Amino acid sequence: MALGWRRNREDDGRRDTPGPELPPAADLVFTLLNDDGTEEEISRTGLSPHDFYGMRANSAHQRLGPEHPETLRAFRDYARVLTHMEGRQEEARERLWDLVRIQSLTIGYVHEDTLTTAADLAGLMHVTGELGKSEEVWRSVWTSRAELLGPDHPHTLDSASCLASVLEDLRREPEAAALRRDVLERRRRLLGPDDPAVLSATSSHAAALVKAGHWAEAERELRPLIARLERRGLQDGDTGLAARLNLGAALCRLDRLDEAEGVMRSVLSAQQRAKGPDHPDTLTTRNNLAAVLHARERYAEAARTLREVLTLTTRHKGESHPDTLHARDNLANVLIDNGDHAEATTLLTRCHADYTRTFGPHHPLTRTTAERLAWLRDNPA
Repeated sequence: MALGWRRNREDDGRRDTPGPELPPAADLVFTLLNDDGTEEEISRTGLSPHDFYGMRANSAHQRLGPEHPETLRAFRDYARVLTHMEGRQEEARERLWDLVRIQSLTIGYVHEDTLTTAADLAGLMHVTGELGKSEEVWRSVWTSRAELLGPDHPHTLDSASCLASVLEDLRREPEAAALRRDVLERRRRLLGPDDPAVLSATSSHAAALVKAGHWAEAERELRPLIARLERRGLQDGDTGLAARLNLGAALCRLDRLDEAEGVMRSVLSAQQRAKGPDHPDTLTTRNNLAAVLHARERYAEAARTLREVLTLTTRHKGESHPDTLHARDNLANVLIDNGDHAEATTLLTRCHADYTRTFGPHHPLTRTTAERLAWLRDNPA
């Protein structure tokens, strides 16, 4: 059984998802007006992003009205804060939907303000596992930005990259690879071969090639990229680590397992130092290292690694998130080859139910899981 490779979400040089960064906090400053007209600070109180952007949004609402563009932008910033708060993502989603609706009515959908809000919404839905809806919104944002800004505009290409990321999580690898190739060619034509955006797009395209099964082509693209990054001292940056991780994945598929394991362990060591053992990127690398161990028939070590990945992914993203489903599926694959068919059946039964709910009954993942369950019923020991 083959493990599913997980894509490092840093391999674009920017995060495909979630979209916006957390807005900064601010201070509330109290001043005293002197007789000579100067101001003297007498007190300063720190405000959290939630408090600051909530106050700013409410102030704009009172001063300008509920549909003024500045008011809508202020509430978008507030929704961005909510996306980063535990237990508030559903509220953020509803606020963003409402903002898109109002902006579409007041300034039109094909307007950069509306499309920025829609992009925030699409990114949030991707993070929370609503992949079908995220694809729908990202595709709309991408095509609308191409109409408004042109097909080569950075915002248009960013939208295409985000759409490709969703397609990869939906396991529509050939479609994602074609889209990433188009983004890479446009960025390279506009910016030249050494621009950071081009280097990260090259890594993203190579990752898509690995997922689509074009392993030799991915290696040919990654070798010169990694050499270029090393010459610039960027081998341990996000793009450099992602490129090395993708190379390790390609080498594993090409059955060059010693080299693949060495690359994976080097990347994992760098990520653990820089980001910690529980960071999503570190978990991605641990998953892919387990794939190498699986290919080397070191099943107990691979299963131990994947149990840890599944536990941490579940803790961070929840029981039903697509990343949790894939981690559970990968563990079941190792257990099958290790002869632990009873536990593998339990895991795959849950995967089948979740895949049916998330992707539909006719998705390749759903069908493949049903076939493995049928095989396990016929081979219980």
